[in-house]
Amino acid sequence: MTTDRLTELMEETAASVAPPSLAEASWIRAAAVRRRRRVAAVLTTVVAVVAVTVPFSIGGGGERHVIPVPPAESVAPGVDGMPRSLVPRAIAPLPQSWRIPADAPVLSGHPVSRAVMVAQEHDWEAEGNPMLPLHVLDVTGQWVRVDIGDLTRTHDVGGNEADPLRAASLSPDGRRVALPQPEAVVVIDLTTAKAHRIAVPGLNEQVMWWGDDVVLVEGGGAGLTRVNWATGATSREPASISAWRSTGSRVAAGPIPELLGDEGRLTLRTWELGTPGPLVEMPVDGVVPPEFRVTGWYGAGIPNGDGLTVSAAWGDSSSMMSGAEMVVVVDTATGSVRRLLDMGVIGRRVKMCCTPLYWIDQQTVLVQTDLEGLISWNVRTGEIHLVTAGPIPARLSVNLA
Repeated sequence: MTTDRLTELMEETAASVAPPSLAEASWIRAAAVRRRRRVAAVLTTVVAVVAVTVPFSIGGGGERHVIPVPPAESVAPGVDGMPRSLVPRAIAPLPQSWRIPADAPVLSGHPVSRAVMVAQEHDWEAEGNPMLPLHVLDVTGQWVRVDIGDLTRTHDVGGNEADPLRAASLSPDGRRVALPQPEAVVVIDLTTAKAHRIAVPGLNEQVMWWGDDVVLVEGGGAGLTRVNWATGATSREPASISAWRSTGSRVAAGPIPELLGDEGRLTLRTWELGTPGPLVEMPVDGVVPPEFRVTGWYGAGIPNGDGLTVSAAWGDSSSMMSGAEMVVVVDTATGSVRRLLDMGVIGRRVKMCCTPLYWIDQQTVLVQTDLEGLISWNVRTGEIHLVTAGPIPARLSVNLA
């Protein structure tokens, strides 16, 4: 079993574990220490917190709530912290609260022109832990249930299973969904409601797109298989990039960054498909002065196409216990950490709590968290908003373009 596979299994297992009260108490004590260390800086600044009335529906009833609008909390230079309350930010057609209707129309009778989100919900409490169907959210904000494809869970050589939807499953043009399957990859064309099953040897577990025509498939072993979904042509890819650590490229021939972490050594590689070795390989400076340090990555890094890539990470600091959950932005030209979002420690949140999903624009990331739902984080200003109120019991793939 690969290290990446073990990481994913830990994430799925941790999602159903409630935080222990002891860890919560430790978090509160650590936060108090950090606040005391910042008190001198705070006393030099007067911050006005304005209460505004924001229309925000939690249960679909259209209630209006008075929500305090906090400033972006700067924990340390280059580090942002989660505000105690989040101001809603509407990003159409994403929903303001999470609910997939039970009577959503089926894809076979209701093809869509383009999807902005694909979701695969899970129910850890259900007997037998059944695999739940995929749903797509179209550009009008309507949910559609995927009823084609004859999908099953993926599994590794040890029999450990995972739902097939991946964070990089939705194509750059939003018209197709690629799903790994044992000995195959299935590409569902949402515009025609047709499923294309292409034979790919191996226990395939990961996919990513390279433009709109090529799907890169990775199983439990080394290497990728390049698949043209329209023609069914397949070939082995010489580039040794990992689909566990990357999300591909929105354009064909685009470079693909990859973040690696091994025993505290952080590395950035940039790949070009067809080339066996990376174009660039450099160390990542994981130290964010004066307090924080990135020690490892989990999940795939997402490039913004303009020199930045974002990934979930672990780390520590002088004012907190080790095991802090983070979302980190890296400059791919220099290997330096540009900005960091401090999510708190394991215990307050489930392990591997947070997943960057999409760059809304060149400086704003959409992140799924275990507690809040979907948030937007501006990596230039540090502003954080609530996009979709959660928690969200689902794996997501998002493409708003």
